[in-house]
Amino acid sequence: MNTSHGNAVSPNSRRQAVTIAALRRARALAIGIALGFTFGMAQAAAVNPDQPIRLDGMELFYGVIPAEILRGHPSGHEERSMHGGVPHGKGVYHLIVSVFDSKTSTRITDAVITGSVIEVGMATQNRKLEAMTFGGNVSFGNYFAMSNPGPYEIVVNVRRPGNLKTATARFQYWHPRR
Repeated sequence: MNTSHGNAVSPNSRRQAVTIAALRRARALAIGIALGFTFGMAQAAAVNPDQPIRLDGMELFYGVIPAEILRGHPSGHEERSMHGGVPHGKGVYHLIVSVFDSKTSTRITDAVITGSVIEVGMATQNRKLEAMTFGGNVSFGNYFAMSNPGPYEIVVNVRRPGNLKTATARFQYWHPRR
């Protein structure tokens, strides 16, 4: 037992104090990150298109998530292995698209969807947006290099089975400030 300053302090109480302090710092950091994302998303909402994006009887919702977030999942987590695994490096983002029938509000799960990300002066990135399931719901996505703040032009092509026509959504995207 430590008796510095005349107080008896057990090693267990010192470990508990250190653990509590670490948890408080982690909580403060988590709150700071959440507030940063909230304010950043509010800024991005001012310049990015309103959702849903309506096209040819469908409603399209999208999200762009930094790959660093997905790299933070445990190694066995399903999001770590989708689309061949999370790419390494900075400036990689996961484009996620969910599509609904505008009349019935039913989620469209059997479409063929492709995405393109275009940055002025750079090569166009074209990818198939692969089906993925979260909480029993199907969305589509893939990874794109988007290292600058923007603007980016994102093009999403949706073709439903039995329909020869491809519906295209084209919109500008800026990253929220971090």
